[in-house]
Formats: sequence, structure tokens, C-alpha cells
Amino acid sequence: MCNGTAANSPSFRLLAHDPEDCLSIQRDFGTGNALYEQIATVRLGAEGERAEFEFDRYSYHYGLFVDDQPVGTMTATRLADGQIDCAHAYPPGVLRTFADEIYSTCKFRIHRSRCSSMKTLRMMVRAVWRDQLSLGSRLVLINAEKNLVPFYRRMGFHVIAGSDFVHPVLETQSVALMMSADPTRRSFFSDLFEDLCDPLWLEIVLEHCHQNAISSPTSTQDQANAVWPSLPSSPQGIIK
Repeated sequence: MCNGTAANSPSFRLLAHDPEDCLSIQRDFGTGNALYEQIATVRLGAEGERAEFEFDRYSYHYGLFVDDQPVGTMTATRLADGQIDCAHAYPPGVLRTFADEIYSTCKFRIHRSRCSSMKTLRMMVRAVWRDQLSLGSRLVLINAEKNLVPFYRRMGFHVIAGSDFVHPVLETQSVALMMSADPTRRSFFSDLFEDLCDPLWLEIVLEHCHQNAISSPTSTQDQANAVWPSLPSSPQGIIK
């Protein structure tokens, strides 16, 4: 279940375990541990090369296991620990104001397995948010290819206006998105935010995106009551 990782790393955590489906989600910090070596096989590049980055050293790495085999991965970098991926794509005012509460996820990939793609995806992303909440994170920033924006919006992410850019490594047309720990907004995670004594309202974050912009008259509760479409069953680029 833990593949020997727990015995060797003080930062290892078993975040979720489903014995019926033999599913587990594990987390560790940095690159000097067994879990990182295992998820590196999931993150292999198009030519089979290892995909490694400078921020891996100071990031949290999450592994999804089915039958004790790694099939999924996600990396989360807290801004308090070091520079996040594609930091230039996010509003400087947001980065300054919420530096201690920001984390950014990337390298999200799930290989097909005998388990439902949507079950493993939902289990993975919820485990990461729950873990980051325990570390004091309240705002997640991500960047995604434009064709994946509808998927992330349905998950609960907000597109940062005017954030279009070309990814410096992937050379893809991309956009920046964010989600705060706001229990009034409909998302995959709103129930995780309900009992927080210090939630972070999205409207407060938006005020720092464009300091001179006029605040929208639409209330957060109005946004939460909007019609909520269903997620696509297998977003291309995430489920492999």
C-alpha cells in the first residue's frame, strides 16, 4: 500500500486508501524520496525521457496508485517554498497579497487503469486540495491549454481575465486560472471549504487582479447559484 515509502521519509503521507478498489493516494515532499522516483515513471515525456524541473526540489508530489502501481501524479508548489511554475502568468498583486496562501499545481496526469477515470480523477484532485488546506493554502493557481479551459471551469476554476500566454516550455496557447477556498462557489471542493474558520472569498482575490478595475455587482452567492454543467468523461491531455 505504501511501497516502503513511509518508513524512509518523514514528509510522507498516505492521504487516501480504498481497499475495495485497491486505490491509494500518497504524498511526499521534494525529490529525495521513493515516491518521487515512482511518479517519475508517470511523468515521462513524449520520447520516454524523464520530465524533471527545478521546482520539483521544493514541491509536494502526489501519486495515485492502483494495485500498488503508480498511474497518476500531480505536483503542488507552495509560493512560500519557492517560485511557482509560470509565475509571470499570474497577477503580481495576487502573488504579493496572498503569498503565504498560494499553491500552484502542474504535471497532472492520470494513465488509464481498470478503475473509472472520473473516480480516480475526482479522488486525486480532492485529496490534493484537502492536503493543501491542512498546510495553510487557500488559493490555487494553475495554467492550462486553452482547449482544457471548459473542463477546469466546470471543476470550479475561475479564468483570470487577460492572462493568455504561450507556455515557455510546451509552446502551447495557454491561460491562467485560479480557485480560492470559497465555500459559496460551486465546485468539486466546496464541501471541503465549508468548515474553514478562515475561508478565502474569491471576490477579495479578484480585487487584487486588476487594482483599477471596477468591482462586478454580481455577488458571490449569485455566482454560486449559476447553472452547473457536468464534466466531460475524459479530458484530453489529463487522462492518458
